[in-house]
Amino acid sequence: DQSNSLVGNISVNVLQVLNNGNLVIRGEKWLTLNTGKEYIRLTGVIRSQDVDVNNTVESTKIANARIEYSGTGAHHNGQSPGWLSRFFNGPLWPF
Repeated sequence: DQSNSLVGNISVNVLQVLNNGNLVIRGEKWLTLNTGKEYIRLTGVIRSQDVDVNNTVESTKIANARIEYSGTGAHHNGQSPGWLSRFFNGPLWPF
């Protein structure tokens, strides 16, 4: 089992207002760290009535939520398979 948690806020833009009044949203936040840059990208659909007086929405109220967390730099590159692993798992390896 894999478990991750994110805590924080992210600003989003409304990309589209659907016929039923729901809002298609998308936002991205970049973080610069010692070892590189990381980003969090969020897309989904919210109901306009779920936007509170502080202009925020709880993450549990985002339908079709898609959350991407990735980055660049030494830490991120360390997560990628090396050239030998790519060779043995690639299309040229017959076994």
